[in-house]
Amino acid sequence: MLQNSLVIKNKVSKKQKKEMMIAYLFLLPALLVIGIFVIIPICKLFYTSMRSTDLMGGNDVFIGLKNYSDLIHDAEFIRSFKASLYFMIIVMPLQTLLSLFMAIQVNKKIKGVGIYRSIYFLPVVTSFLVISYLWKFMYNTNFGLINEILNVLHITRVNFLGNTNTAMNSIIVACIWKSWAFFMMIYLAGLKEIPISLYESAAIDGVNSWQKFRYITFPMLKKTTLFIVMITSMDAFVKVFVPVFAMTQGGPRGTTNILVFHIWRQAFRLNQVGYASAAAVIMFLFVLIMSIIQFKIGDDKE
Repeated sequence: MLQNSLVIKNKVSKKQKKEMMIAYLFLLPALLVIGIFVIIPICKLFYTSMRSTDLMGGNDVFIGLKNYSDLIHDAEFIRSFKASLYFMIIVMPLQTLLSLFMAIQVNKKIKGVGIYRSIYFLPVVTSFLVISYLWKFMYNTNFGLINEILNVLHITRVNFLGNTNTAMNSIIVACIWKSWAFFMMIYLAGLKEIPISLYESAAIDGVNSWQKFRYITFPMLKKTTLFIVMITSMDAFVKVFVPVFAMTQGGPRGTTNILVFHIWRQAFRLNQVGYASAAAVIMFLFVLIMSIIQFKIGDDKE
């Protein structure tokens, strides 16, 4: 009996090993791609951040943590970091709330709702560069659509992108307009997963619309909201380069010189690759820490 059980155990073990080998073979292409395009560049980034070098690899000298020390005392770097924080703090709640509100609206049984979804989604599939130039023309002080409307209403024209008080907020509006529909579709997918029986039971108990949202919809979308908040916070530091480059070039007076644009400028304009790499490492670590904190907040064992 014992010998038979050992034979069966060995057979099962061999079968499991074979299945694991097949699984690893299927994973190998993805692991190679991640290693070549993610892991190796990250290691290279950390390596370069501790050197003084240029784009062509000339004057390559190991300087340890000097780049990081210089960053701490660099007023321009600190200002760019604060600009990115401001962008994230404003965009994250506004974009999330707008996406959730519109997802609830288009989830209703309305005639032609599919057309509305397609129209809303058009900016998402449009190039960010095209969107940026479109809004730049709309913001134009002399012939822009927005200022023409203000002129008709007898309101003073506004230099949206040339004023330190309005430049960043103008970019924020353009970025939210570009991206909110994408997160609306994610929320819409989450809404489809909520059992209709919960709403039917609530209706029988006399629950109003606000109470349905507060006690059913929002709690059931907790994981979806966490995902959207994480993606939005990462986009605020990484993907906002295009509108800043196209619309303001970091101006006026550095008010829109967000961190990713500052890194690009240091590397490709001023040829300080080591210094820019150190700034990129700090940005990477900050986004990583933010993601971990958001995971901890959203970690619900119940």
